[in-house]
Formats: sequence, C-alpha cells, structure tokens
Amino acid sequence: MEQPREFEKKKDEYVWKLNKTLYGIMQGAYDWTQNLNRRFEGYRYYKSKANPQICSHVFGNKFMLISTWTDNILGVSSTLEGKTLAKNQLGTSYKIKNLGKVKLILEIYVDRDLTTSNIILSQKAYCE
Repeated sequence: MEQPREFEKKKDEYVWKLNKTLYGIMQGAYDWTQNLNRRFEGYRYYKSKANPQICSHVFGNKFMLISTWTDNILGVSSTLEGKTLAKNQLGTSYKIKNLGKVKLILEIYVDRDLTTSNIILSQKAYCE
C-alpha cells in the first residue's frame, strides 16, 4: 500500500483509517474470528470450553461438529442432512470450497472404512 501524493506534504496532520481489515494482519485474524463466532452463535452452535476452535450443534437427531483453524473449517455430522444443513448455513455468509474427504488434519491421518462405517485416526509419522 502506498501513500497518496497529497498525504506526503502534510503527513503529520493525517491518520490512516482502514475501512476493511486486510487478510494477513493481526486485526484481520481477530475480526475474522469474531465474525465467525457471531455466525456460529446465530446458528446456535455451542463453543467448546476446552478448545475455542471447536463448535458443536445438536438439531433433532443430527449432531454437527465444526473445527476451525484460521480460515479453514472442517466439519463432521452424524447424518447427511446435518452435513447439508451446516454447509447451507455457512454458505449463506461465506464462499465455501469443498476440498473432498478428509485425509489429513493437524498431522492426524484419517482413514474411513465405508463397509464397516469405521473411522480410524492415527499419527503414523510420530510413531515411526
């Protein structure tokens, strides 16, 4: 970002004001977190007391669990309807990009066996 020419002459008399936070600055991360938290509260998600990056929501027989890390969001649901509901809710406020099935998150490998409906978590890299 460069200062406009008219500011160079009287630079001591002016203060710059950001009208919108910028990605990559500390204020941007804080504002993103606050905005996301307001959205989750509006959708009646419960924030974990143990880890503020984890939110959960129970709606009828549907259980949704969402984990956020900066601007990455990982969600799981007990039903396909819950998955669709969570995506639609977040999609009303944000542009969503589906990256497919989870294979690795925070150095934890995720392996799904669809025949037995099992999910296996491992940290093979740390064990070897």
